[in-house]
Amino acid sequence: MRNFEEADIVEGTDKYVHSTFYFVLTLLWYLYLLKKMQVPKHKLRLYVLLGAFSFGLLIEFCQGVFTRDRSADIQDVIANTSGSLLAVLVLWIIERLKK
Repeated sequence: MRNFEEADIVEGTDKYVHSTFYFVLTLLWYLYLLKKMQVPKHKLRLYVLLGAFSFGLLIEFCQGVFTRDRSADIQDVIANTSGSLLAVLVLWIIERLKK
């Protein structure tokens, strides 16, 4: 059985998918918590970044431990984290431009 990585038309395409997913996840999570929590924006960005990073680690750990056809991949963690970091950077830039 071929897994998603082997089916990539272009090598590393799944890493772009991971980055994009975590970029969107981080933005949406931030916007949701911004309405629900009374926390300074700089702290909220850090909390969301740490939450997304932790979630990505947990998912990769579970893939490695609880599945037979999937494996944990540190490159997925790096791609996830880069997407989240980019989202936090975009949020920071937007806040700076508003001032």
